[in-house]
Amino acid sequence: MFKNLLKSSVTIALMVITVVLLSITIAMLNNTEHNLIKDNKLLKSRLEKAELAAAGAQNTSRDSEIKGPNAKYALAFTDPQNLLSIDPVEWIPENATKGGMLKSYLGSDPKGLNFLTQNGSDVSALQGYIGISLVGRHKEDTSKYRPELAYHMARTEDFLTYTFRIRDDIFWHKPTLDETNPQYKWLFEGNTCRDGHFINERCRVTAHDIVYMMDMMMNNQVAGAAPGRSYYSNLKEYKAIDDFTFRVSFSKKTQTQDRMVRGIFPMPEFLYAYDEDGERYDDSIAGTKFEAHWYDPNTIGAGPYRFISFDPSVKIELERDPRYPLGGNAYSKILFQIVNEDLQRVRKFKNEELHYTGLSPSQYRTEVLEADEKSPFKNGTFGSGEFWSHTYFYIGWNNQSPLFSDKRVRNAMSHAFNADLLLEEVMMGLGKRCTGPMPAFLPQYDQTLPPIPFDLEKAKNLLEESGWIDNDGNGIREKVIEGTKTEFEFSLTIYGSSKEYKTIGDIYKEDLAKIGVKMNVQPQEWSNLLKKVDSKEFDAVTLAWVSSPDVDFRQIWHSSEADKPQSSNYISFRSKAADKIIEELEEEFDVEKRHALAKQFHKLIYDEQPYTFFYTRQNKYYWNKELENVKAQLTRPYLNARAWYLKGE
Repeated sequence: MFKNLLKSSVTIALMVITVVLLSITIAMLNNTEHNLIKDNKLLKSRLEKAELAAAGAQNTSRDSEIKGPNAKYALAFTDPQNLLSIDPVEWIPENATKGGMLKSYLGSDPKGLNFLTQNGSDVSALQGYIGISLVGRHKEDTSKYRPELAYHMARTEDFLTYTFRIRDDIFWHKPTLDETNPQYKWLFEGNTCRDGHFINERCRVTAHDIVYMMDMMMNNQVAGAAPGRSYYSNLKEYKAIDDFTFRVSFSKKTQTQDRMVRGIFPMPEFLYAYDEDGERYDDSIAGTKFEAHWYDPNTIGAGPYRFISFDPSVKIELERDPRYPLGGNAYSKILFQIVNEDLQRVRKFKNEELHYTGLSPSQYRTEVLEADEKSPFKNGTFGSGEFWSHTYFYIGWNNQSPLFSDKRVRNAMSHAFNADLLLEEVMMGLGKRCTGPMPAFLPQYDQTLPPIPFDLEKAKNLLEESGWIDNDGNGIREKVIEGTKTEFEFSLTIYGSSKEYKTIGDIYKEDLAKIGVKMNVQPQEWSNLLKKVDSKEFDAVTLAWVSSPDVDFRQIWHSSEADKPQSSNYISFRSKAADKIIEELEEEFDVEKRHALAKQFHKLIYDEQPYTFFYTRQNKYYWNKELENVKAQLTRPYLNARAWYLKGE
């Protein structure tokens, strides 16, 4: 009997403990849910208070009312927690003519048109017409951000959580497929759209599309997303709070992620998450299928222009989306012609087959500097302008190669590169010498570091110090590497359509021959050049980086990026000292301290010479006077034709 009583007591005690534990768990869950609801209510409360404040001021501030596409969200911009503000500079004037076809160009076929996996400047430019981001910079004050897909951006005081509220009137374009093909019936009937968001034959953009983009970016199967993924090492979580609210949280406060979250954009889950028969990919293969999707080489967006067609080596066509509410789409159509020869581009421009063009340095010499006053580039026939781009041009040395693993050798290569002569005589003086990993006009740039001088004797001495000596007298230096006699011979990969870089390659080849180094010039078309860079199948390569007014060095220079597929650190540069500065810079918010750290990094890279730095470019551009309102933007894409329009008949 005692045993039975004891057994019953133990059973009751266990049941009590179970109930207590269950109650605690439920309480914790309820508390988490309560905090989330409280957080959402707080933001809604702020907006309601802003609404009352705005209503009270309505009679005294009529002149400052928000008009146009942001009017329906005007109250959000009275919330002091909103990090976004209305850009006072409109895309185009109210009296701008609508219609016509803009005749534009690209210098080569894009490597691909997936906006997440391709980060070339040509694809980024196209994304500006086809896609939409959460936010964008103001056109004149680039320190401020304007609403795009998001009309409200909030950040917690600890800089760890960011919440975006997005518009409800942005829709994905119709896919560029045969709508009559029964195989795609699922797609055109909205079967894979979120419930309630297939409206007037198009899927609405929701917060779930932002989540899907983040899913793909963070998926290691998506090699092309590696550069963007490198900035999210502190990512804690991201979620759709509801259909029109997206939240992302981090485990650590950094200045870099405060900037990077502003570049987030949606990807169409209803299309890319499914196979050609409308079946959703299993999570185990979703990234692989996204990387090489059946919809390629087409693209899709929710921006001002819809992608129509891509005819490789010929053209890309876009058409105006009449349902896009945010403006900047005056043309009915845009034709991007693939023009990979500079002479052909100028001829097309003169024949009015293009509405605008830049001039390469050799063309600038022919059409402007050496032309008589009758030249249409000088007599007022064409409009003209110039801008400085956030660029630096360089030769990148494969640091994994036994030829260039020694910094003394890389410094020798820089001393053998006659940059001053090449800038003046080949690039027509259209730029300024650059000594480090940022545009030469930024405040973070260390102006005290002198450009590496052309000095073949210094180059010879550095090569000899590092063991490269011409022992057999054949005119080429050699060195025993891992037991094998190796001659100093390498290939310089250049952009094959650039007349200037062919000339630079030939001059550099001659100068290197004078110091016992044999260089072969290897021209490549743009898409092939990028493939070689991605696979690290090169000795040295001529390229350029285009940045923003902010500087961040992780993607290109951090050691952790050196071995990642398709990483921007394709030269495999590794330095613990550089990593330390990069990490300190990411966590520093004080502007002056950030500038000081950037200059430290500049000096370190200057000493290491993983690149031979060349110059920051000044760009000349010209336009047919059918175009109105033409001017360059302060940030990329500099020649953004969304702000222009064609004259009426």
